[in-house]
Amino acid sequence: MSSNQFEQIKDQVEQLTPQQLKALQGMINYRLDDRQQDLLTDEERHLITSLFA
Repeated sequence: MSSNQFEQIKDQVEQLTPQQLKALQGMINYRLDDRQQDLLTDEERHLITSLFA
């Protein structure tokens, strides 16, 4: 992905609703968890997510 494409995606993220952002966050977390060991437990992740709800 080019830098320009990435910047366009970042601009589009600004237009998402809170529900859409949470869904995207879940997808990103899933992708990151697939590539590395869990740094947080599910309980810790849920607590952190609830702070931004």
